[in-house]
Amino acid sequence: MVSAAYFAQVADDAKYNKYKYDDLDCQGFVEKVLYDSGCRKPDGSRYNWAGSNSMWRSALSWRGTIAEAVQKFGSIPDGAWAFIMKSDGGEKDRGYYDGEGNASHVGIYIGGGIVRDSTRSTKSGRDGVGSRSINDFNMIGLCKYLDYNTGNVNNKSQIKSILDDIENKLRELREVLL
Repeated sequence: MVSAAYFAQVADDAKYNKYKYDDLDCQGFVEKVLYDSGCRKPDGSRYNWAGSNSMWRSALSWRGTIAEAVQKFGSIPDGAWAFIMKSDGGEKDRGYYDGEGNASHVGIYIGGGIVRDSTRSTKSGRDGVGSRSINDFNMIGLCKYLDYNTGNVNNKSQIKSILDDIENKLRELREVLL
């Protein structure tokens, strides 16, 4: 299972900044980062939900308000999904009649109060992938396909170090066998 912290690091890569909203909307951005970080369906394909409402309702192992996340986890976990939840009827337009509201937008919390997302906003002048404050969101979810408990391997340098150690051990074993 992919570390949620690693997923957050992948989301923070500047390579995504080239994408305009028409090329990669909020749902597509989260799905692409999942795929790019190595999180795939059992058959190897990418996840593809039917919008942020579908993500809110079917992809999470835990969900709640920002305050609930902080109370439960001590802080918002890196790699958590940040949602803008409204009670505007938009969920009913999409066939959801469960009273949970309209998850109108989704992004990826990368730590430090920052969410990476894809949006088209006349207010900010942004069109595509970028960063903004967690304060622009009101709900948090933990993706059930990410591991939020892998505190020991949570950044690229640690992963590289582990891979280097494995390569060194393999070299030693080859020398012994040959």
